[in-house]
Amino acid sequence: MEVKYQDLGLKDGYLYEILATSISFKNDKLIPNTSCMGIRTLNDKIIIRPYDNTKTYTNLINNHVISINFVENIYLYALAALKGSYLSNKFLTFPKEYYNYYDLKNNIGLKTPRINQIPYLKDAWAILFCRTEKSVKIDKEDVLGTVSLSEFELNLISMIKIKDSFKYFNRAENLTLEALILTTRLNIAIEKNNYDLAIDFKNKINDTIKTINQFSKNLEVTKSISLIKDYIQNLRLKF
Repeated sequence: MEVKYQDLGLKDGYLYEILATSISFKNDKLIPNTSCMGIRTLNDKIIIRPYDNTKTYTNLINNHVISINFVENIYLYALAALKGSYLSNKFLTFPKEYYNYYDLKNNIGLKTPRINQIPYLKDAWAILFCRTEKSVKIDKEDVLGTVSLSEFELNLISMIKIKDSFKYFNRAENLTLEALILTTRLNIAIEKNNYDLAIDFKNKINDTIKTINQFSKNLEVTKSISLIKDYIQNLRLKF
């Protein structure tokens, strides 16, 4: 039976927030990397646009496979967005305990024969396993200036649907996702020495957190906000 992403209820042209798990190798050991991403679907293709300076981009260029994880837990988005040196060592990479591995019965046209597994998140309610077909370079203008990204067109290898999900993020979770995005952009603004923009991002983050705290009793939201605060504190802002 042909596998189709439409079986998950995905509609062409919509933007979906997901966690993308790509792979690299070190001494022939497979290393998973999970990041927050957006995808669009169009004409039986899946489109993803990583920035050129990200691990996801490098992994797709080198190894051509990725799992698209549909996840309900906002805390996993926080772990994926804020991993790195601005938190304690336990958050340096996305925690290994959240991974499972999908065995490829054959390499289905993969360009790297040594790949026989694709990591995915065991907490996902559905996963799309994909390989890259082609990519094009894009320059994008936003408040942070000109940024380079690549649009990858993905072909679906296989799909796992663990359960039906009709969950929509509630207001607190949506605001937490917005705060996570602002926090990653705050870091970029600081790296670019754009302190006026960094102040604007920080103020928006503070306002968003205040709004969340007024009504949210969600444990996963609380844990996510704690990570955001620790991350910003470790940026050692000079304002």
